[in-house]
Amino acid sequence: MKNKLSLSVKSRLIGIICISVFIGYLALQYLLMLRSGFDAQLAFKDSLINSAVMMFCCYGMSSALNFYTPQPREIWKVLIIGLIMAAISTGLSRFLMNYFIQPNFITLLDLTLPFRGIVNFLILTSVAIINIVWNIQEDNINNIKRKQESENLLREAELYNLRQQLQPHFLFNSLNSIIALIGANPDEARNMTFQLSDFLRGTMRKENNQIITLEEELDHLQLYLDIEKVRFGHRLNTSISSSEEIFSNKLPAMIIQPLVENAIKHGLYNITDQVEIQIKCTSQEG
Repeated sequence: MKNKLSLSVKSRLIGIICISVFIGYLALQYLLMLRSGFDAQLAFKDSLINSAVMMFCCYGMSSALNFYTPQPREIWKVLIIGLIMAAISTGLSRFLMNYFIQPNFITLLDLTLPFRGIVNFLILTSVAIINIVWNIQEDNINNIKRKQESENLLREAELYNLRQQLQPHFLFNSLNSIIALIGANPDEARNMTFQLSDFLRGTMRKENNQIITLEEELDHLQLYLDIEKVRFGHRLNTSISSSEEIFSNKLPAMIIQPLVENAIKHGLYNITDQVEIQIKCTSQEG
């Protein structure tokens, strides 16, 4: 859809440029020839032939530049394109004069061919530069969009991989804790099962929402900590501090939990003393 829209805009731009060249060339040459003393009918025929040829040359060149765009460092190619198209337009105009202009006037008009060639070169080169600048700008915009899309896909893939690594590890530990509690404390095992169910249900919902509010992230994190407290008992103490003003701030889903999991892993494993994990959330510049 975007490519079709871009092509439609580009085709409209080419059409506007070609029509502008036709009208401008026709009016300017006609007025100059009248001022130089040429017959009005002769001036109109000659101006019409040249402006029509220039319009078709502009269209053909602009269409060709859609498939090949010289880079900024290849400016000499633009000049060559302008020279070639100027030679084609001047030669074609001279060829058509034989059919629409009386022979006795052609010799006089031949004297102006070098000047017409220069004017055609300047106009066609300008049109080529406009098209090339448009194409380069369009390519840059598309490259930026593709880069952003690639970065977004990369972040989503990283978050997905992180969740896939996190969930099995956490799930196995939680299930082992539930198994250990079934015989010693069935009520606590039942409660931990409900907590684990709520946590996994929330995790599945988050997979469809890459960006969530801080409040949602902290609520989900609290479920995780409640389960871990059952595993480690009195050894694990946690505190979460955050002002309500930043609860609506957005952040990637489950970005805090891996930090907390690492804190538990490196803070409680192989340690028998009590450990407190503090989580403080603040906002800087939004």
